Amino acid sequence: MDRACQSISNPVFFPPQLLASYAKGLGYAAVTTVGLLFLMSQLVATDIEEPTVDLLPPIKPVHMPKKVVVTQAPVAPAPPQTVPKQPPMKVEQTKVSPITMNVEIGSPTPATVTEVKVSRDPLPVYKPVPRYPNTALRRGLEGYVIVEFTVTKTGAVRDARVVGGFDSEGRPTNVFNSSAIAAAERFKYRPQMEDGQPVERYGVRNRISYKMAE
Repeated sequence: MDRACQSISNPVFFPPQLLASYAKGLGYAAVTTVGLLFLMSQLVATDIEEPTVDLLPPIKPVHMPKKVVVTQAPVAPAPPQTVPKQPPMKVEQTKVSPITMNVEIGSPTPATVTEVKVSRDPLPVYKPVPRYPNTALRRGLEGYVIVEFTVTKTGAVRDARVVGGFDSEGRPTNVFNSSAIAAAERFKYRPQMEDGQPVERYGVRNRISYKMAE
């Protein structure tokens, strides 16, 4: 209790610097308030002029001119002109006498037929399949033979001979010669024609191939 009484009885002292700052603040606030009041009084006292509006000049009435319609009386057409009559034309008539003509028709001449003579080379008609040689079959050889012969007037083959025999690799061989000659002698042809007549043809060549079945 004694300590509480002592704290209440002791007075509170403010430093002089704090009091000076408070005094300055009050002075600034008073000056600001007075300035605001002065500005408000000036604004109220000033009269605000309303903007002036320029009025448009009055519009004068426009008078349209009246249209005048002029009517013309119809003009009568001119009378048609009369065409003078022309005298009738005279037409002269001419007589045409018939013309007689004598035409002689002779006997027709017989038509001449020219014989056309045909010329052509011999044409193959029948070529049998050659027999495969047994030796070539056993050895598994393939090849070909070029034969030359004469085609007679009847289309048969005469004087057949071997020009050359070769295997599949192009090496000469005579294993197929006999079979090729036998097949060529059985060929049949249409004979060569010269001026419409059959003639013999020499040096006819043919290639006979030999290939084994796969």
